[in-house]
Amino acid sequence: MSNERHSPRRSRDDSITRRIRDARNRSGLAPAELRKILAGKGINLSKTGLHRLETSEPVNPNLKLMIAIAEATHVTPEWLLFGTGSPRPDEQIGPAIRARVIDTIAFMAGALDLTEAQERDLEAWLKSVRRSKPETISKP
Repeated sequence: MSNERHSPRRSRDDSITRRIRDARNRSGLAPAELRKILAGKGINLSKTGLHRLETSEPVNPNLKLMIAIAEATHVTPEWLLFGTGSPRPDEQIGPAIRARVIDTIAFMAGALDLTEAQERDLEAWLKSVRRSKPETISKP
């Protein structure tokens, strides 16, 4: 017997239920904590309601609820709803990429034949770059 409220099961990796659960887990929120945050936004979601969102594929998820969950878990609504784009909001992508580039430079420096002075200079530079705040560049 099919349930009209739920769509056919898709792969667990591309389902909205999986993304909701993953977003909550990645943000370090327990179910009760997420429900409390949502209540602060005027959205009362029961324990059972959240469990259903995380386990049963909704056909027409409430947009206000999905946006609130995205905000609470620091992911983009587009990623949460459709699985498209980056899960991180644009303002978080730059710092994440920057940190990865700095770590890659530090790792790759191990393959270089540097003198002790060059190694000290590189380490000092890496420390200063990690401490500095990058300039924010707005999108055109």
